[in-house]
Amino acid sequence: MEVSKNIGNILMNKNKTIAVLRGGLSSEQEVSNKSAAYVLKALKALGYNALDVKVDENFLSWALENKNCIDVFFNALHGRWGEDGKIQGILEFLRIPYTHSGVTASALGMDKELSKKIFENAGITVPKGKVVSKREVLRKDFFKRPFVIKPISEGSSVGVNIVRKNTLIKNILKKTNEKFFLIEEYIDGIDCTVALMNGKVLGLLEIIPSESFYNYSAKYKNKETIYRYPKKIDPKVIKKIFKFAKLANKVIKSTSITRVDFRVNNQKEENGIYVLEINTQPGLTRSSLVPKIAKQSGVSFENLIDWIVKDAKNNKI
Repeated sequence: MEVSKNIGNILMNKNKTIAVLRGGLSSEQEVSNKSAAYVLKALKALGYNALDVKVDENFLSWALENKNCIDVFFNALHGRWGEDGKIQGILEFLRIPYTHSGVTASALGMDKELSKKIFENAGITVPKGKVVSKREVLRKDFFKRPFVIKPISEGSSVGVNIVRKNTLIKNILKKTNEKFFLIEEYIDGIDCTVALMNGKVLGLLEIIPSESFYNYSAKYKNKETIYRYPKKIDPKVIKKIFKFAKLANKVIKSTSITRVDFRVNNQKEENGIYVLEINTQPGLTRSSLVPKIAKQSGVSFENLIDWIVKDAKNNKI
């Protein structure tokens, strides 16, 4: 465990102490550390006692020893173990308020196959898909090319690939240790995302990626990706996008800040709206999607972080 300052000194200050959890055990440590850095800066500007906690295998023993000094755990972890219900289970056990969604919503949201089934049962349109083994992926194409191949439980577009006409799938699989994959039909259209605060729509962005699709690099490394309020989407389509976003959030039982990602085919109008996934632990750098939507809606980054802290609860299961 790494902690930024002696926690004993914090007891001398009467302001609330917020322990910001970062790093973790997933492939998304880099994103987590970036989110945490901005969150810590905002918390300090807001007058909170901000504790920088790098999470590792010793986190539980550290948290048990120091939990009486902490008012809120701010979960800035990403990926497996950080947003799949595991850390949420530990935080519930500690009985200290924590940010974002609870155990159930986090676990369901992270499992792309299971969440898609829940969305479909609720009447939400999703791309056709199938979970297949590594051996099956190599043996045959399950959809007409292009199609999408991605891990069942990852975030930040880690491991997401579009299989095009001349793509060699074996080259994709060399880069991963996954044994099973979610294969989906490719939806022609534009990328949109909706941010929600406790199920209420905060705003909408269209994403125009600088690369062939909105992958990890286009999200976090390439500064040429364009983000804007959609100019060419019919208001009726936007209304249905918001309807699907709120419904997806409801059926997963998400709380706090969430984001629902869409692919929209304008030619099909209201029948061309597809939910790709829900993100119960969206990135919180100043360039991340939710802060961009918040800014567009008149909510500053500091006010967004303050709201998330004040919304923190436990017993969310």
